[in-house]
Amino acid sequence: MCRVCISKVSPWSGQNLILGDLDGVVIAAKYEGVVKSLVLRLKFERSRSAAKLAARLIMRTELPEFDVVTSVPVAPARYRERGYNQAELIARALARQIGLPYRSVLARTTATHQMHSSRSERLAQIRGVFYPIRRLNGERGLVGDDVVTTGATLSECARVLRDAGAGEIRAAVVASQ
Repeated sequence: MCRVCISKVSPWSGQNLILGDLDGVVIAAKYEGVVKSLVLRLKFERSRSAAKLAARLIMRTELPEFDVVTSVPVAPARYRERGYNQAELIARALARQIGLPYRSVLARTTATHQMHSSRSERLAQIRGVFYPIRRLNGERGLVGDDVVTTGATLSECARVLRDAGAGEIRAAVVASQ
C-alpha cells in the first residue's frame, strides 16, 4: 500500500466501543478494503513491512499522551507458527514513529479462538490469559493491536496492566469492524 492508497483510507467514524478497563481506544480505519488486505497480509502472509504502514495509519489519528507503548501478546503456539507477533510489530513501529519506548509488559498463557463469539463469551474466554512480565510504575500505557471487535482482549490487557502498576491505559488499533 503506497502513500496515495493510505491517503484514500477513510478514518474510523464508527461508534465508540464499550471497553471496560480501558481509558480509551483510538481506531484508525474500518476493517475493509485495503486496510483489511493490509492486516491479513501482516497476519497470514508474513508481510512484516505491513506493520510500518499500519502504524502510519494509526499516526493519522489523534493519539492521547502516554509514556510507553506495548502490545497485545500472542499465544506461544501462534508465535511459533508465524515467527512474530503482528500486534508487537505494529506497536514497535508506532513507538519508533512517535519517539517513545516500546516495552514488552504482558505475556499470554494460551490461545483463545474468539471468532463468532459474543462479547460476554469473549470476556469469559480471555479472563486470566494474560500476565505481567514487568511492572509499570504509574506510567501511562498505549496498547497496540491490529483489529478490535468487541474490545474484550484489550480490556483484559488493560486490567492486567493496571494490576502491574500502570496509570492510564489506552489502546491504538489499525481497524475495527
